[in-house]
Amino acid sequence: MGTHLRSIVMAVVVTVAAGACSTDGSPTPPPGGSGSSVASGVPGSSEERPQLPIGFPVMVGAERTPLPTDDPGLIARWENGEAGSAAYDFYVAALPAAGYPIVGVYPGGGVALIRFRAQGQIWQVVAQGAADGGVSIEVRLDRP
Repeated sequence: MGTHLRSIVMAVVVTVAAGACSTDGSPTPPPGGSGSSVASGVPGSSEERPQLPIGFPVMVGAERTPLPTDDPGLIARWENGEAGSAAYDFYVAALPAAGYPIVGVYPGGGVALIRFRAQGQIWQVVAQGAADGGVSIEVRLDRP
């Protein structure tokens, strides 16, 4: 899938997800998370990038990839060679088991989204097919 088309698909999925879900309003602190954040690395930016909490579930075989400096809402990103719904299935089971309540699930063909509570906010796991046949996994702050 081309980068432009992937961006359009992501925008549609996020828009639908934001309008289709509801939350119960009860914040749940994550296990092992301190709530601290680090600077985003964007020169002159006042925005902060939250840290991935210690003990956050990560798929076996996932390899961390560098984060861009211009997206402070992106908390972590991995690539995994498993195709299909493996990442989505993993996070649907692993997030609640690790103490991160799910507030919305949005499976899809090329892109799947899971919204969950972390550090008193709504975060997202976004899994999408990668060019090599595997999957790209992002953890990010919720987007409207």
